[in-house]
Amino acid sequence: MRKQKAWIGVFVLLAANTAAAGAEWCTSALATISSNFPDVPYSVITLINNIPNLCAIVFAILAGFHVGRKIKLKTMMVTAISLFVIGGTLPAITATTSIYLVLVERLVFGIGYGTMQGICVSMSYKLITNKGLRTHAMGWTQSAQYGINMIAQVAVGILAATKWNYSFFAYLWGLIPLVIVIIFCPDFPLNKDAEAIEGTPRLGDEPLFKSIKNLPGSVWAFSIFVALFLMCVYPFLLNVSTIIVANGYGNSVQAGTAMVFFSIGTIIGGIFFGPYAKLAKNFTLFGYMLLVALCFILTLFVNSYAAFCAILFVCGLGITGPIPSCMNAYSSHVPENRFFIASGITMAGVNLGAFLATPYIAIYEAAGNTSPTATLIPSACILVVMGIISVVLLKKPEGKAQQKQLNYKQTRLHKQHI
Repeated sequence: MRKQKAWIGVFVLLAANTAAAGAEWCTSALATISSNFPDVPYSVITLINNIPNLCAIVFAILAGFHVGRKIKLKTMMVTAISLFVIGGTLPAITATTSIYLVLVERLVFGIGYGTMQGICVSMSYKLITNKGLRTHAMGWTQSAQYGINMIAQVAVGILAATKWNYSFFAYLWGLIPLVIVIIFCPDFPLNKDAEAIEGTPRLGDEPLFKSIKNLPGSVWAFSIFVALFLMCVYPFLLNVSTIIVANGYGNSVQAGTAMVFFSIGTIIGGIFFGPYAKLAKNFTLFGYMLLVALCFILTLFVNSYAAFCAILFVCGLGITGPIPSCMNAYSSHVPENRFFIASGITMAGVNLGAFLATPYIAIYEAAGNTSPTATLIPSACILVVMGIISVVLLKKPEGKAQQKQLNYKQTRLHKQHI
């Protein structure tokens, strides 16, 4: 029975995480959408991907704060996935002439997407009690997200070739995880009376500001880290279809096919995250950063569609790991009942970095450099520097937060013994 519950938890976790993806599903259609709005700058077109990321900056934190305290996990998941489906498919039905109507509808989608982003990895702490299985499952969540990306981006490329707004019908996928969550997700009770460490208020009574203030500095350090990582990576992903079209490799269909190779890389990377992290230890993030930076540089020298697909595959291997790596880096500093808010802040950092890709691209456009590869060399340099910094950060002692938590546990054990 215990094993059955564990694997049901994994099943719900992975299904729900497919609805924590989706902001980037339209990547393969951006060039097609842009051609239908020739007077709109490409940096504005990228907001189709990035407005959900902007929403997620706010809603990831709010979700992490309220889940389990004010709102049950299952209730939050059902509401968020419903918004995912409704907001995701609206542009396919209503938006045919105005890009700005599309952007408004992406706000609705972004609320559901952002909420799921806030709990996508941390829900493993509720659904999976076995710590060994949970570590692997945290990597599998990334595989689930990028696996559905692989399917969706192919579908989007085909749908966009028919009519640009049909690409948004891909979000009907959300109906499947919605049904799975409704049927299989346990209805966990609220955890209002839990305390994180001695002397802090009960979580149910604690305001958002104090919850954030009580988190250790490592949460903020690694949340900034993932924000910078996504700011460097996202311009590359947003320009995949543009690179393919500009180099004469094909249209949105070929762009969607190319993203399949990227998604296969991310699936494999997620599956092997646990063993690699155990082997690389303090050099885990450094390896990921170096691999992605190398892919950026090689992109400048490829001259064939096949070579570009190979680079996307390798890039996928490297992109999967930094988010769970950063969460693992501070997980020992954060009590389990505060991990939702901690991971919510980290996922807000992820989406902040993704959103900053739009002004990052706009800076180069303003300087007259409209090449889809304009950001690659500066981004590669930033990633290498970040990789070196990560080695230093991961070698630091775990600090006062863990010691305070340890002292609290020892105090409770002592009281129980008495």
